[in-house]
Amino acid sequence: MILISDRSRDHLPPDYAGDLSRNLGMGAAFWDQESGVADATIRCASEQLESDGSVPFGYLAGIADNNNAMANINSAQWNANSILIEVSYQTTRPARGTVEVRSRNSSFNELMSVSQGLMLDDHGPFGQSQCTSVTVPTRPMVDDRGELPQVEHRSFPWESDLPPAPVDRYLKGGLRLVDGGAVYTSQLDAGWCSNYGSFHGGAVGLLITRAVRYAAIAASPPEVEQVPISFNINYVRPVMVVPEPMEAVARVIAVTSRFASLEGELILPSGKPAARCRIIHRLLPRG
Repeated sequence: MILISDRSRDHLPPDYAGDLSRNLGMGAAFWDQESGVADATIRCASEQLESDGSVPFGYLAGIADNNNAMANINSAQWNANSILIEVSYQTTRPARGTVEVRSRNSSFNELMSVSQGLMLDDHGPFGQSQCTSVTVPTRPMVDDRGELPQVEHRSFPWESDLPPAPVDRYLKGGLRLVDGGAVYTSQLDAGWCSNYGSFHGGAVGLLITRAVRYAAIAASPPEVEQVPISFNINYVRPVMVVPEPMEAVARVIAVTSRFASLEGELILPSGKPAARCRIIHRLLPRG
């Protein structure tokens, strides 16, 4: 697949500046009508990374959301608003530095659109992604982000001997290990919210993958390293900005000598699930 623009690797900031672009590490996005390829980047700040300097797995949901959705919308030439109902990606190794996705649409009609993207970082290709979009004509958009609900980005207790990564301090998330899983508590502000008034799908994926990561670590032998390789999330309902905390709940399905399989949900303050995901970690000997 050709590179649409050399500028994409420069990770240019978006034309708009705001908390959402900073929180998700967004760079510039490009659409090439002739080739039908969308191209975009993210680059996490140092305080948003894992302890080893790699890009947290959940941040890949942000760029998979944005760029594949761009390919879906532009290819189908939709004018109505749309949402993503499913995002998945698979990787062969941790991502580092600037992450880029180059996406093409594979199929669409007036209601649904599907696209796939090649994922690259500073060392070359490392994975692929897929997204499914559907139209929602009646969904309102907020023109002035100052009109979004304003709540405090609160912090929560870290109730585990497992040390938090820099990204956990950035999220101000709290962790509690439970039998067969983990609970990650957070209360994000409108700086993680799209102009539709709901949390960006990348923020939802990021919260769930934090709980999943620590559940996998707690359930695995201490001499192995966790390498997330597969992620699939279904968005059930919008996650709105509210003054109550929400919980990402992870459950360990199985752990073998080579893999850990887990499930995760983001639970709203109402007790209803907002998103469900399935994740696989590869286990490698440390060093």
